[in-house]
Amino acid sequence: MAYKPGDDIVSTSIVFKIASFIVFYILLYPLAWIVCKLWYRFKIHGQQNLKGISKAVSVSNHTMFFDPVIIATVFFPKRVHQTLLEATVTAPFLGTLTRLLGGVPIPRRDTGFAALKKGGEVIFKNSGYFHFYPEGECYLYNNVPKKFHPGAFVISVLLDVPVVPIVSVFHEKGKRPSVDIFVMEPVYPNDFGVLQKDNSINKDALNTYIDTVYSKILKKIQDEKGTGTYYRGAMERIPGINKE
Repeated sequence: MAYKPGDDIVSTSIVFKIASFIVFYILLYPLAWIVCKLWYRFKIHGQQNLKGISKAVSVSNHTMFFDPVIIATVFFPKRVHQTLLEATVTAPFLGTLTRLLGGVPIPRRDTGFAALKKGGEVIFKNSGYFHFYPEGECYLYNNVPKKFHPGAFVISVLLDVPVVPIVSVFHEKGKRPSVDIFVMEPVYPNDFGVLQKDNSINKDALNTYIDTVYSKILKKIQDEKGTGTYYRGAMERIPGINKE
């Protein structure tokens, strides 16, 4: 079950799917949810915006170590696949564990985008959710998201699924912040004319699509009076695993 560069980023193996179900639903997710809930006292708002959305790319600001647990909770009991660094997934034990929990590596090769598109096709084949952290790094407790990379949005365009923005907003609550998670209304790529008749990408339209989603996330943080008091900068990578 270990991942090696060049493997399919989303496994279709029956054995893998069974092991993933056991690890996620029975062993680790319940414990991780309890720890995360006690630590951050998070609340989720707007899950009704997912009604009728059977498949989508979702994006969020990346602000906490436990973001994957919270994102999994947003979609629970349905599963969501979440992107992460390829270096993390290639680590012997941690790599297998993260894949079983729904982690999808972002390949660093020239064929990486094609692999992401293929992975998205597998995820969406029988409905599903594909989550991206478009800032590319975790910025702890940040209330002003960094610039978004385009990958999630291009996948949305090419596979004709909406983007669902999800935003973490922090409020002062002692030594640790409390966290409100907002699931926003889906944004559809067809509204921006990104995909042209020859199936090429209109870069200006793509940038407008990205900026629209980014602006919605930033505005939500501002409207909810999110605090930057706890900001700690980029989260340290793990030496020997994902630190170059």
